[in-house]
Amino acid sequence: MMPGNDYIFALNLSDLEIGTQRAVNLRGRNVLLCRTEGGVYALADLCPHAQQPLAGSPIEGKAIRCRLHGARFNILTGIPLNSVTRKSVAVFPVRIREGVIEVNVPPVATGYLPQFAIQSGK
Repeated sequence: MMPGNDYIFALNLSDLEIGTQRAVNLRGRNVLLCRTEGGVYALADLCPHAQQPLAGSPIEGKAIRCRLHGARFNILTGIPLNSVTRKSVAVFPVRIREGVIEVNVPPVATGYLPQFAIQSGK
């Protein structure tokens, strides 16, 4: 598949009612699906300020408010909406096809770092 067009199954649309949210793991990432009157949105399930899950936090219009410290983020863009933090939440493209929510989520990096020998000048 071409990069940027790699949508995967997340949840059946019927399992996410309007006004609700659901945490799912997609490709090793914790993703929060939020359904509002405006549609379905996917964002990283991690507050960048408190490093805590956003799942269970209230959705207020097009914003989610972290229940721990009150940081607010736009659920469409991930941009912070108050002064609690300047860090954004990652958001992921969503599409609905035949009653299925699909999300374009890149896989988590493996974290492989090559080891380099340090040579002394001796």
